[in-house]
Amino acid sequence: MFTEEQLEQAVIEYFQELGYPYLPVGKLERDKKEVLLLDRLEAALMKLNPGAPFDVIREAMRKIRYFDTNDVLTNNKVFHKYLTETVEVAEFVDGETVYHRVRLIDWEAPENNDFLVVNQLEVSEKGQEKIPDIVLYVNGMPLVVAELKSTSREEVDIEDAYKQLKNYMNVHIPSLFYYNAFLVISDGVKARAGTITAPLDRFMAWKKINIEDDVIENRELETLMFGLFEPKRFLDVIKNFTLFANEAKIMAAYHQYYGMKKAVASVMRAVCADKRAGVIWHTQGSGKSYSMVFLAGNLVRQEQLKNPTIVVITDRNDLDGQLFETFCGASEFLRQTPLQAETRSHLKELLEHRQTGGIVFSTIQKFEEETGLLSERENIIVMVDEAHRSQYGVDPKYDIETGEQKYGYAKYLREALPNATYIAFTGTPIETTDRSTTGLFGDVIDVYDMTQAVEDGATVKIYYESRLAKVKLDEKKMNEIDQEYWRMQVHEGVGDYIIEQSQKSLSRMEQIIGDQDRIREVVTDIIHHYEEREHLVKGKAMIVAYSRNTAFAMYKEIMRQRPDWKDKVKIVMTENNQDPEELAKLVGNKQTRKQREKEFKDVDHPFKIVIVVDMWLTGFDVPALDTMYIDKPMKAHNLMQAIARVNRVYPGKTGGLIVDYIGLKKNLMEALQTYTKRDQDKVQENTQARDIALNILEVLRNMFHSFDYRSFFGDSDKKRYEVICGGAEFVQQIEKRKSLFMTETKKLKDVYKICTGLLSKEQKEEISYFIAVRSFIMKSSRTGTPDLKEVNERIAKMLEEAILEDEVMVLTQAVSSESFDLLDEENIKKLRALPQKNIASTILMRVLKQKLQDVKKTNMTVSQTFSKRFEKILEKYNNRNDYTDVYEVFEELLKFKEELQAAIEEGKQLGLTEEEKAFFDVLGSDPDIKKLMEDEILIQIAKDLAKTVKENRTHDWDKKAQAQARMRLEIKKVLRKYDYPPNKQPKAVEDVLEQVKLQCMNM
Repeated sequence: MFTEEQLEQAVIEYFQELGYPYLPVGKLERDKKEVLLLDRLEAALMKLNPGAPFDVIREAMRKIRYFDTNDVLTNNKVFHKYLTETVEVAEFVDGETVYHRVRLIDWEAPENNDFLVVNQLEVSEKGQEKIPDIVLYVNGMPLVVAELKSTSREEVDIEDAYKQLKNYMNVHIPSLFYYNAFLVISDGVKARAGTITAPLDRFMAWKKINIEDDVIENRELETLMFGLFEPKRFLDVIKNFTLFANEAKIMAAYHQYYGMKKAVASVMRAVCADKRAGVIWHTQGSGKSYSMVFLAGNLVRQEQLKNPTIVVITDRNDLDGQLFETFCGASEFLRQTPLQAETRSHLKELLEHRQTGGIVFSTIQKFEEETGLLSERENIIVMVDEAHRSQYGVDPKYDIETGEQKYGYAKYLREALPNATYIAFTGTPIETTDRSTTGLFGDVIDVYDMTQAVEDGATVKIYYESRLAKVKLDEKKMNEIDQEYWRMQVHEGVGDYIIEQSQKSLSRMEQIIGDQDRIREVVTDIIHHYEEREHLVKGKAMIVAYSRNTAFAMYKEIMRQRPDWKDKVKIVMTENNQDPEELAKLVGNKQTRKQREKEFKDVDHPFKIVIVVDMWLTGFDVPALDTMYIDKPMKAHNLMQAIARVNRVYPGKTGGLIVDYIGLKKNLMEALQTYTKRDQDKVQENTQARDIALNILEVLRNMFHSFDYRSFFGDSDKKRYEVICGGAEFVQQIEKRKSLFMTETKKLKDVYKICTGLLSKEQKEEISYFIAVRSFIMKSSRTGTPDLKEVNERIAKMLEEAILEDEVMVLTQAVSSESFDLLDEENIKKLRALPQKNIASTILMRVLKQKLQDVKKTNMTVSQTFSKRFEKILEKYNNRNDYTDVYEVFEELLKFKEELQAAIEEGKQLGLTEEEKAFFDVLGSDPDIKKLMEDEILIQIAKDLAKTVKENRTHDWDKKAQAQARMRLEIKKVLRKYDYPPNKQPKAVEDVLEQVKLQCMNM
């Protein structure tokens, strides 16, 4: 058993190994209502700001302590600015205002700061007290809070730690989080860091220790501690890799931190060399936009660059707008407001006469021949997004008919900014057969591939499912047309004959893909497939149509088959003057597109299915989007960027699904050849997911070979319920069987979401049964609100209630504060009559565990005695080998319940109140005392103690050292009055004091 306390000590030892001083909270002199360590803060500010008047230091402290609002995020943002930029304090000297800037931290020399790790820090706020596991103070400011959970207890994990921190922050002790840089959660196996606004799925592991190291898997706690908390790196992350944008606090993940540190170093080298800084390849969905922001913000801070101008180049207007919005949201971090070039002349105006500073956005298309020289300065950094698509063309190409010499955008960009330094970003790999990108920009600086992103939880896996056969396409013909289409792509612009041939092939393609009968079949299949999956996540899906005409035809066919889907399905594309009036109304204008983008990103909005042709296939992030239906030929990076729309992380989403109606498999495999070797098998055919599901199903069938569950597939809800209940009982008869079942059904749940469209009705019903059994076990054994997403809607509704005989017992009542009432004589009879003794035992264990927690608040001696016994019963249950063991455990639990109830009520027989009985038990827990002193004397002492405690229990006495000392003195007086043995008094005093504190918590 590796407990939470042991994990806490392990983390403290890690901190100590890193050089952080540790102080047990009992030795920390502080007011529990004050989360800052004021003495340490004052001393640090005096040291870091030599010469600053004491009144200025005190005023800076006042600003740090008191905020204008009670909102955690607002105050955290204000404090972060103080922390990273200093606190400005005005002082009146000889009738003039003098401004001081008070530093809170020495960022350059970590050793000049006062670090302190404390554990079990008691914080009192809003009349209640909470105790976070570990707090890291820097100069008296609580910058990190860590919550830990036991490594050995399967029922708790980092999600429980996350919820606990959120409750502390949003309900109980919010002021502690005004100063928080980031949070840490760990169960010993997993260790993640995230900001106060990050959802659980954005708490990320830190998998590298030093910048040159390889990624280390399966040692998350160690790599997070030695990687993130190395003092200089820890401060660097807070100051240079944390920003606020769009009501969120964003902290760099490890790949962003190390990748951008490499990028900064590469830019600094390139400025003094050949101006080619290199290429950053971070896979789609891994936060590339924010990586660019972090790089820009860190380049702006480099004194050697003398306030550089940063030019951000994209190759599409929609990408330019999206990236520009990201940068604008982080303007405080960038220390300036980015500018966007609307036209070529505007671009010239923004760059031509600028000598320093500025972040300017432009599409590459604005750099054409007539742009000319814009600036010869050397402190211009050009950051190019998706460089592989647009950055060729430095060398001329010749028209073989006219002899005309033509250049690409790259030449004109470099002529406009000849002394700039260039760095490229790409989310798709640089092709090994084409060295143009690395030739222009330099070597690859950093790679964060698809495989690593999936392993880190930064993205989800992508699954591929072909539906060609289902829509009766002539695959041979499609392959011929696809080859012709690609030939047109490769040779575009070479000559009129090739263009005409390309146009013909396109025309043939349009005729085949847009054939009315085929559109009807494809749409029918999409509707059927979608309706089976729409409730698995949030129902967001994207249909990629071949052309405007086919998109319109698909929309009309969907409306014909599902007229009530008018609000669910919409088309998104640019307006076109040639569109028929009906399509023009559907498409709308730029404002329409903006509104639809907002609606589609809203998980609760009825707009669920979007039909697109080109728009939204790059740079468009909707985390809940989990299905893409493709009916358009695509290749290489265009294909990889498109399918990456479904790889974003979202709660409950185990993978993104690509459904292919056009024959993309060959192109997909070819595109993957340019990825890292370990990436090449990471887009999995959905048949693999189906095979996995069927293999797990076979394992479960074998496990249930002696249990008949056929009645689940009938029409009776009652019989269906009974066979779920019986299945749960069967699974729990043997612990090894239960462990295997829970493991296999968890894997089945995850993969079922992906491959449901490939399974037969019978297979899906059988899988639903096993998932329902899993949910029943979870509901009957876990405390807290059950996860209703784990079962299909119909069964989940039924499983909220466990039917005992002819009546209903609501299982969720067993976790309420009145849960012990569940075990009155009437309910005990029901539990005895329940044939499924595993279920009866888990209900009993859960309720008794809750009761023991309640008893601890009123009588710690009884609680300690019975808790040890309860642990032994639990251990026996967990080690059960057959059904007879379960019966024995059940009977032991009933006996335990009776004895616990008797111990609780014993005070009444002695004429003692609940409080007096607690003191009686505390004093009598020492066997020597029971021999030396009669019960009658102990009863008198207990009554006297209760009276004395009541008379001396002032407001918040348990939080004030002086008041506690007075309480100890009064307790000693009572013990001496009755000749309580002197050698036993010190322990008795502390035990009584501890019991009084527990009683106060329960008042």
